[in-house]
Amino acid sequence: MSNAVTLRLHYFPFPGRGAAIRDALRIGGIAFEDVHLPPDRFREQKAAGQLRFSSLPALEIETPGGTVSAMQSNAILRFVGRQTGLYPMDDPVRALKVDEALDLGEDINHAIGPSIAEQNAERRMAMRKILAEETLPRLAGVLERLLVANGRTGFVAGDSLTVADLKLYWIVDKLTNGTLDGIPKSLLDGFAAVNAWRQNVAAVRETRMASAVQDRGRALPA
Repeated sequence: MSNAVTLRLHYFPFPGRGAAIRDALRIGGIAFEDVHLPPDRFREQKAAGQLRFSSLPALEIETPGGTVSAMQSNAILRFVGRQTGLYPMDDPVRALKVDEALDLGEDINHAIGPSIAEQNAERRMAMRKILAEETLPRLAGVLERLLVANGRTGFVAGDSLTVADLKLYWIVDKLTNGTLDGIPKSLLDGFAAVNAWRQNVAAVRETRMASAVQDRGRALPA
């Protein structure tokens, strides 16, 4: 595929579900336009029916033959992962485990989403109490067991970085960076495998990002 192909990633101007996609594209050295959509503009587009799933992120792939638009963060991550070596192409069992971890990430996102949307402070804090004491420790335990079952390699599937690691890395950051009132930064302190994995992914991500040739960017393969 020629350099006439253009990728545009539409998402809000914060990490959320877009961060792992941005990371994967940058690690893979694939040029893309990072379109930040302010929340008020998102609401306008949603009301006008311009967003097929009424949500973001959205990826536009512009080719000489036309533009293809896709939504759903995990679908986009799999697509980008296939182009960047961050999704298994020749190991269906490992691909299954990557998909499993991606879906765990969405389980966590769906768990915390209602409390983020809740405008009433009292109800929001009541929801966060249940999240902090019950729901999130249970889901963290699922991640812990996945990492142990994978042999504590420092990755969630196999022995190298995948899009599932990037997705879960940003979700764990959200849970522990202090931006969610009522969710303590110490939430995951008792999960040894999760913390070792997080440190490893942070280091590998930083190294891969630094070595990527971002200024030249490469086209998607034909």
